[in-house]
Amino acid sequence: MRVRDTIITKAQAVVPMERQIQGLHLWQRAKRLVVDDGQPHFTESPLPDVAGLDLTDIDVSDPFLWRQGAWESYFRRLRDESPVHYRADSAFGPFWSVTRYDDIVRVDKDFETFSAEPQIILGAPPEGLDIEMFIAMDPPRHDQQRAAVQGVVAPQNLEEMEGLIRSRVAEVLDELPVGEPFDWVDRVSIELTSRMLATLLDFPYDERRKLVEWTDLVAASASATGGSTDTDASYRAAAEAARSFSALWHDKAARLAAGETPGYDLITLMQLSEDTKDLIDRPMEFLGNIVLLVVGGNDTTRNSMTGGLLALNRFPEQFDRLRENPALVPKMVHEILRWQTPLAYMRRVATRDTVLNGQFIRKGDKVVMWYASANRDERTFENPDDFVIDRRNARHHLAFGIGTHRCMGSRLAEMQLRILWEELLTRFDDIEVVEEPTRVQSNFVRGYGSMSVVLTPKGGERRQYGTWRERNATKADRNSTTPDAGGSTASAPAPEVPRGGRSAERTQLDLRVTGRRAVAEGVVELTLTDAGGGSLPPWTPGAHVELTLKPGLVRHYSLCGDLADRSSWTVAVLREPDGRGGSAHVHDELVEGATLRARGPIDNFALVPASRYLFLAGGIGITPIRAMIAAARSAGAEWNLVYVGRSRSSMAFLDEFDGDDRVTVWAKDERGERLDLDTVLGEPRPDTLVYCCGPAALLDAVETRCTPWPGEILHLERFAARTVAVPDGALDSFEVECARTGVTVTVADGATIFDAVEQAGADVIGSCMEGICGTCEADVLSGTPDHRDSVLSRAERERGDTVMTCVSRSLSSKLVLDL
Repeated sequence: MRVRDTIITKAQAVVPMERQIQGLHLWQRAKRLVVDDGQPHFTESPLPDVAGLDLTDIDVSDPFLWRQGAWESYFRRLRDESPVHYRADSAFGPFWSVTRYDDIVRVDKDFETFSAEPQIILGAPPEGLDIEMFIAMDPPRHDQQRAAVQGVVAPQNLEEMEGLIRSRVAEVLDELPVGEPFDWVDRVSIELTSRMLATLLDFPYDERRKLVEWTDLVAASASATGGSTDTDASYRAAAEAARSFSALWHDKAARLAAGETPGYDLITLMQLSEDTKDLIDRPMEFLGNIVLLVVGGNDTTRNSMTGGLLALNRFPEQFDRLRENPALVPKMVHEILRWQTPLAYMRRVATRDTVLNGQFIRKGDKVVMWYASANRDERTFENPDDFVIDRRNARHHLAFGIGTHRCMGSRLAEMQLRILWEELLTRFDDIEVVEEPTRVQSNFVRGYGSMSVVLTPKGGERRQYGTWRERNATKADRNSTTPDAGGSTASAPAPEVPRGGRSAERTQLDLRVTGRRAVAEGVVELTLTDAGGGSLPPWTPGAHVELTLKPGLVRHYSLCGDLADRSSWTVAVLREPDGRGGSAHVHDELVEGATLRARGPIDNFALVPASRYLFLAGGIGITPIRAMIAAARSAGAEWNLVYVGRSRSSMAFLDEFDGDDRVTVWAKDERGERLDLDTVLGEPRPDTLVYCCGPAALLDAVETRCTPWPGEILHLERFAARTVAVPDGALDSFEVECARTGVTVTVADGATIFDAVEQAGADVIGSCMEGICGTCEADVLSGTPDHRDSVLSRAERERGDTVMTCVSRSLSSKLVLDL
């Protein structure tokens, strides 16, 4: 680091954030007395018909493109005639526009060629407000900082948050006026998102509207996104936000130091993470990440709440279908996000010369991925400008991006939208838009300033308060979007594209065995490092890694080393005399210096934050539990461990727990009797989560003992698939329809869904083929799966919207899968 940079860094750590921003503001105001502020100034005028423009004159960065409703025709022409389009001059400088779905997927997934640094917006924010945030970082820094806060939106935590979200939605909806116009954006969209943001940040609840106000001002500069030119207001907002969040950080740090049990909010999670615990000493980076989290929670959910209602008013036939069948709400949520696309794009910078769809892109060129265009790409979505509440492939929208930078709060946003519409449909028979909404001035945020609506209560008489809906309603082409007999919309199969799920975006890398030692009788510990000498991806307690020990021999092992150590991974492997060859290969043939291919880390056994834990480990099952105990210690949570083994000599890492009265060691050769699970488990406690890993007999016994327990108290991980009793109604054979590839196959007795659809040409990926890794997961569009895996939680199995194709079957004569 240069001397100048060192001085700046030290100064930033000492001078309060608020003062730094105020100083920069004063400097900018002084400069403006002498020279222009450098901000572009926009004056709205009618945009020309795109059909009359030369391709080189098309500028989709114009901030009025969305407000004037011209964007659909502009992007349609680029998709058809110039899908990778160069604009040589604009208010934001030269840039490439990528407008087709497949091209955007390629760019978004290739962070080595297309970097997110230093900004993800088209222009450059005003000096001093170009604050760092992890969405504008590349791995490994991006992964480290994202991992610090990712847990707040883990699936198990979302399930626990659902009740709170529903109660707050109910509060807002029950206070709305009925039968008279009001502003939906202010009373519903902004109010609900600000309440959720205050909860996630543990921000003063009565000041929650400030979160929206600050982000609207900081994220909408003219030089960055074509917004307003009031830079003074942006600086003031940034300074006020810096003061409030800095005070919140220090208050939480003091409470943690005093021994207070840590909360589960974003700032506390940053303080507990090794990678971000000193973020307050990098104040502008701290502020940037807070702003990022607030902007993500504000713009995406807030504008989708408004956009979804607007879409239903423009397509009233779909509103009628929704009233008749509220069960379509979860599917409609994906269509809302596709149709609205609340953030229009993300920017990248080419790190090297490359070619994209026939266009030569030079190192250093700006490359803009127009998600809004991809979500209207006719090559992926049939009749894409229509709003179809049960569109078959709507979940493949790119509103959240794809790849490393995919929005970490996507599941939370989806849940908020689902709950909102579930609660709306129980209260109101109609929600009518009565005048054209106002839209924000921006090329980045597809947002709304206001939208006037009138509510008709459930059972009330629908009345016409205006003619807006009559003028703006769009009749879908019945020949192209006719509901089939099953109620879904028939359309041509869309091309296969990468999708999310447990198997998505796992890092593949080459590892070298750099350490090997015996840690117990029959147990060898391996130290693995990157074969190229680089850092390894971060991981979380309970994660495992897939190792290709040799061609055709793939095994999964839990990571059990130091969470903070990015230079190496640690696994421990038990020799299994009756195994299938994996452990024998590790013990007998895998020597120091050997290299092997790996995928991971893979996290199907995540540690959910709690104030108290009970850990049960059987034999080699101590490996994931070891890392969980370290995390519980770091978080200040209470915990107890019951460690069961054949003998003390066979129990790995036992010496680490010597003298700890929280640990019960149950060596069978000493105890001479079986572990009394009734005594160990007792009755469920709402503040305690139970984590168990070990041999099948222990897991089966614990799962049986806990069957009556509520919710998600018990968490299990199996090294082998659990024994699943064949349920009543199980079918010997059944049909599987692959919705995207358009084929239907029969899965015979003794065959697997995976094999049947693979042979039929569906693009599937598998690994363990035993239902324990989650790689082969597929979404269920209709039908009732017969779950026989060891990955899904009880709640996930009950929802029935996903299935592991390698082992599970069907309880209905036909399953329709999103393949």
